[in-house]
Amino acid sequence: MANPLRAADSGTTVPAWVFGGATLLLAATLFFGIATRVSLANDIDVVARAGISRVLRGGIPDLVDTFLLISLMFLGYGLALWALWRGFRYAFAGAVAGTVICSLAMLPAMPLTSPDAVHLAADVRTFWLHGKWPAEFSGTPDKVDDPVANEVRVYRSNPSGYGPLAYVIGGATLPFVGDNFRANLLGQKVIAGLFFVGTAAAAGLIARRFGGNAAFTAGFIGLNPMMLWQYPGDGHNDSLMAFFGVLALGVATVPGWKGRAGSAAAGLASALCKYALVLAAPLLAVYWFPHLRRAIAIGAAALGFILLAAYTFDFAPVRNGTLGPATAVAPTTPAGVLSGMAGFGGQGNDRLVFLGYIAALGILAVVLWRHPLETGRDLARATAWVMGLFLFAAFPGFLPWYLVWFLPFAAIGGDRRQLWWAGSWTAAAFLPVLALNWQISINRAWNIPEPVRWSVVLAWSLTLIATWLGPQLFRGGGTARARRAASRPQVARRDVPGRAARRRA
Repeated sequence: MANPLRAADSGTTVPAWVFGGATLLLAATLFFGIATRVSLANDIDVVARAGISRVLRGGIPDLVDTFLLISLMFLGYGLALWALWRGFRYAFAGAVAGTVICSLAMLPAMPLTSPDAVHLAADVRTFWLHGKWPAEFSGTPDKVDDPVANEVRVYRSNPSGYGPLAYVIGGATLPFVGDNFRANLLGQKVIAGLFFVGTAAAAGLIARRFGGNAAFTAGFIGLNPMMLWQYPGDGHNDSLMAFFGVLALGVATVPGWKGRAGSAAAGLASALCKYALVLAAPLLAVYWFPHLRRAIAIGAAALGFILLAAYTFDFAPVRNGTLGPATAVAPTTPAGVLSGMAGFGGQGNDRLVFLGYIAALGILAVVLWRHPLETGRDLARATAWVMGLFLFAAFPGFLPWYLVWFLPFAAIGGDRRQLWWAGSWTAAAFLPVLALNWQISINRAWNIPEPVRWSVVLAWSLTLIATWLGPQLFRGGGTARARRAASRPQVARRDVPGRAARRRA
């Protein structure tokens, strides 16, 4: 199958040298610019509370330095992607190796913007060593006498919000870390980093099977500065969910019921780590049973409304302490801006959350109803639309590490609009992160009221502009052979045997 992203070997060593230099620039900036300056060696209280500005306390000069370092990271990222797009020998192996090197460069960093990994390190021990369920109030860190739980400072009396498989996998480090707080935290960062590397590599292999550029796909995910900041850096465990979700997508296109069973198992594993990708599960059903498209769309919408009603009317199994950001309005979202400007309280924010999920169901219904789902690439692109639009336009609790719910599927699908959207958003999403960390300094030094609010407006606006302009300005790319391939008509794959043709609904 022809694909404009399937770059051939360019016949020159220039892309290889550019890739090597760009990866070195990215890794060196991560290690020397961030990780060794804001490291796990800091005071335990600072590490446990997280936040880069807790260590870099110089105000505006440190904000500017951090912004320039992030810009340097994206310069390295862009050059690396250009080289992978052009193609060179062993490019896929280079992309995966580069992801490993850059991930290792971020491991010494303390949590940079979120204390979630600190809580998770305690939760894993609560599950394995104390036999309590961390997702209930009886298993919160303040109710467990444990050397790591005792160091939790933020959300200390709140339950965890992950699935059981996340705690099971997290326990793999316990035989090696003892009771040391920093070692336990580092162990969770290692697991997050390993699954992040696995997500990038698996996505690349799946893209190759769909006719795409495996190296570019892996590098687009694995060398992304925001993803490196959030996974080997901050230690979030969404990379576990993303890995199994990507695996479910790839196995879904294997012919026959074995492929379907394997995809369902991987999808279940993803949901048992974290629940977000369940939103895209109906796409698999339509891909497998296209003649039931409308029935599946209506059924998914109806089930969603039932769950929303159960949440609204306080049905206990649905509304509980583990939901966390799922029911929050984050200040770093458009919903948070609206809430702040309108002066909404708890009830007003509840309405925003409810309307957000109504919008998410609407997005899912439209994609289910209209998007072609004939090939593996169609499935990846549809998943990217559902998850990306959910995060961008409908989820009041969006946080920047959630971008891994969207980024791998956009990379596998290879649609130019989605690639520009994903890449530009991961860059722009740093603006609210920086504003949140240095909001007092920004207000005092530059007389900007509500800097977080304005950073959100700027980030979302820049993302929209880049998503529109990027594909218009950069229509070329790749080698001559890749450009010739892009001009040929694409033939739909027939992924499921026994059907002479798959109808477009």
